[in-house]
Amino acid sequence: MSKSPAVNPLAAKNAGDSARQFAADLRKLRVEGSNHTLARLQADTGVSRTVISEALAGRHLPSARTVGAIVLACGGEVHDWLERRDALVSEVANPAESREPILTLRAQSVSRRFTVFLAAITFVAGAATSALTIALIAPNPALLDERAPAVVVTNGEDPALTPCLDDAAVATGETRADNSLLEIIWSESCQAGWGRITRYDGLGSANTVSVAIYPESAPNGSDRQEATEHDVQGAYTTLVVRPTPDTLLCVEGSFTVDGRRIDLGDRLCT
Repeated sequence: MSKSPAVNPLAAKNAGDSARQFAADLRKLRVEGSNHTLARLQADTGVSRTVISEALAGRHLPSARTVGAIVLACGGEVHDWLERRDALVSEVANPAESREPILTLRAQSVSRRFTVFLAAITFVAGAATSALTIALIAPNPALLDERAPAVVVTNGEDPALTPCLDDAAVATGETRADNSLLEIIWSESCQAGWGRITRYDGLGSANTVSVAIYPESAPNGSDRQEATEHDVQGAYTTLVVRPTPDTLLCVEGSFTVDGRRIDLGDRLCT
């Protein structure tokens, strides 16, 4: 049996803690415990790879169930990790104190009737006022400049396992059918992006969520990246590296309700 991981979850439980630091320590626990692959963690925990990747990414705090499952599989002290998570939940409960810009953008397009679901994954609440409000996040040209990538990545890599997360930001996003959210996440340092879809209808069980991202010039080319997840509320693709500075990336998505496919309409590009 391997020795217990050296990560002390309570050491960072202070005013300077954050969702990103929490995720970084979870990744360290994973390596020090037994360096589980995502597939192995999925098998050991019963939690989907998408949810595990999101938990390790640090864009938001994972649910208590997800934290407990990952920590238990990696040999950590579940009670200590949940205590630290609860402290962070209390900190980000007030939107005025939140330091997670991506979460703030996402919260603007979320209905208050999904409060219970949002609390479980600690989105920043309070910006939405109606279940039918559509939030259009304008593309930010500053996110898509012509500089050479500072971090070298390749198509098909999981963004949650790369340094692209360090400067990841929502390049563009739109609320689509049934209050779902379609987004392109962009990393300037990697000059790469990935697509993400989130549904807020609470009907993920027994249904699927699908999303694809590709260069506008080759929607069905070899660079196209797709993801389909079952029994979840959201999914994201692997990376697409922008082939040229003037190439647009486009995302499209769909999900099912009782086996009926709901297409999210025209592609979204930036």
